[in-house]
Amino acid sequence: MNRFLPLLVIALVTAPLASLAAPPSPPAKKEVPARQGKLVFVATTGLEDLGTLSSSLRHVKNAKESGYLSDVVWLTYGRAVVALDPTVKAVPAEVREAAQAAKAAGVRLVACGTALKKYGIDPKTLQPQADVVDDGVAELSRLVAEGYQVIRY
Repeated sequence: MNRFLPLLVIALVTAPLASLAAPPSPPAKKEVPARQGKLVFVATTGLEDLGTLSSSLRHVKNAKESGYLSDVVWLTYGRAVVALDPTVKAVPAEVREAAQAAKAAGVRLVACGTALKKYGIDPKTLQPQADVVDDGVAELSRLVAEGYQVIRY
């Protein structure tokens, strides 16, 4: 038994050291599931809460760029439509830039025609350009019926 003891000690000491000398295995690839989810971000707040308005645009862009979703929509009705009106000087550059970045990322921007009319905004002047629907709530209802999950701002 004593003649095997040195061999056992050597095995116990060298085995962990050998694993330290082994080359590191390549990092595992991050698997992205099939793009199946659909989100609609609903913006109803206006100039009274520019932080929330700006956040909705940044978040919708991030959701689109995540690679997890098949479609992402930013739907605005009520006071939030002013975010797309280039004539409103009270809309800061940060909000305008976030809207442009979301559009550039492939987010579909949708504006409520009723709200545009209420606030005297010409749909042809929207910046960035957005799809205009007759009624924002009806469009939201349609999207929910199609399986979109709603995030409200």
